[in-house]
Amino acid sequence: MFIELDFRSHTPIYVQIVERIKHLVGTEALKPGQQLPTVRQLATDLRVNFNTVARAYRILDDAGVISTQ
Repeated sequence: MFIELDFRSHTPIYVQIVERIKHLVGTEALKPGQQLPTVRQLATDLRVNFNTVARAYRILDDAGVISTQ
């Protein structure tokens, strides 16, 4: 999964992650049932704090975009 972040943007990182994953779901680049990276793995890949990714996933789950277990 490819997520590009702009660390110089005024948009918070967690919002950028939410928007990118919504875009990937909307364009069907992420298929229903396809597993996302774990919070820790995505945080490591993006070089961001674990809590930033956890917050993004929680927002996506609350919005019904993804389902977490």
